[in-house]
Amino acid sequence: MRNINIAFLTVLFFLFSCYSKAQTENKAISTESRPADTTSVFFNTNTKDCINLPFGYSDLSKRITVDSALAAIQDKNKLKEIHALQFEKGIKKDFVLLPEEYDVSLPFNKNINEKDRIAIASDYLCYGDYSLYFMAVYNTVRYADPFIERIYLVSTKNNKPIDMKRIYLHHEGEMGFANYTLFNIDKNNIISLRDYEFSESPFQVNPLQQYQILPSGKFSRYFDKDGLYKNSEEQGVVKNHRKEGKWIETKSNGSINLQQYPEFTDPYTYLEAEYKNGLPSGTWKFYKLLQKYNEETGEPIVNTRKKGQLIYTEMYKDGILEKREFR
Repeated sequence: MRNINIAFLTVLFFLFSCYSKAQTENKAISTESRPADTTSVFFNTNTKDCINLPFGYSDLSKRITVDSALAAIQDKNKLKEIHALQFEKGIKKDFVLLPEEYDVSLPFNKNINEKDRIAIASDYLCYGDYSLYFMAVYNTVRYADPFIERIYLVSTKNNKPIDMKRIYLHHEGEMGFANYTLFNIDKNNIISLRDYEFSESPFQVNPLQQYQILPSGKFSRYFDKDGLYKNSEEQGVVKNHRKEGKWIETKSNGSINLQQYPEFTDPYTYLEAEYKNGLPSGTWKFYKLLQKYNEETGEPIVNTRKKGQLIYTEMYKDGILEKREFR
């Protein structure tokens, strides 16, 4: 594994330290990175290594059955394409620490398996003044042959990291249970993500979510149509294909420690959020989500949801989380 300039690692670690949960918006928290400093970073800048689009798993909008999902997940040719990005530039554990769990808070905690490793690909995505690099996290904890468990897309400008988004997941749990996130980047640089879950419950596929790269280099949710938007988890106004103004979001929240709230039976929160040009803005208020469950399936009953007690607030400026206060 090659050595990397310490300055590069310092900046990348600084980028990571400004993130919370790295799921595809399965959590109510959506924390953005802070601008990097002026330290030189040695990313590959050879435009001959820019990838061609589209790239990723095609027809994600149609892959909603078990068979169609497995066909994509088990596609060896697609895995070869991903590995062909050349994840050669390794990052040492002395500077960046990775947790063993796939769904954890950043910055990375110190309780890690030392065999885990991460690497930056040589091939990258060119987008105007921005370059987007693929960062792979390898799982070597339980398996003889390491495999890529997560891939993040890191947005940079002039060799400075700006933002990052997890776009790929291959997590294998106990008893054959597994979670996957597949991605596709189309010719217009719209990033499509879809989550799949294989567990003791019936096969679950989450709605397709799309993201765009803003003029600031940050990632933002993308919507096909402007106007009012509403589904079982969120509702608000879409303007210029982005979230705008006040939104209500009722989602599972990874920042809620149930041990601190023994009266809570689940980690769901009712969020009153504010967006400006697709990015978090102003004060976000997280309340306990009160809801009833179906006695047979155990699933939440959407029409029973209502706002409970205020748990904490977050203050944003220009898409950056500046303060979080628990009540």
